[in-house]
Amino acid sequence: MEITAISPNFIMPSKGTENSGAFDIYMPEPGIANGNTQFIALGFAAAVPTGHVALLLPRSSSAKSGLELANTCGVIDSDYRGEWKAALKTKTDNEIPWKAGDRLLQFLVVPIAQVTLRQVATLDSTSRGTGGFGSTGS
Repeated sequence: MEITAISPNFIMPSKGTENSGAFDIYMPEPGIANGNTQFIALGFAAAVPTGHVALLLPRSSSAKSGLELANTCGVIDSDYRGEWKAALKTKTDNEIPWKAGDRLLQFLVVPIAQVTLRQVATLDSTSRGTGGFGSTGS
């Protein structure tokens, strides 16, 4: 996947281990998150492979501190070429600072299914039926 630096402080995303599923993103600038949503530039643009999407997620260590993405999960489509940004906030009004080079976020590249939507009068039946939250057990 091709990545181009936008920030002079750009550090190439990397995997924590050989078997990690996601790439850690290094914050290009210091900042402070609080209870208000802030759009933070991540210092790079990328060409996600056609037929795939990149999912932008908090690292588990960030989630432990109360940092979250305001939109839960960022979706970077394969035809987007602008700078990646994250909508960051905290779960409370507590401030969470970070330094340039800190790893707060990660992205996962996954294939997408190409489906065609078709409206029908009824759906086929399954053993689960319309059972929703908790219907398959706890």
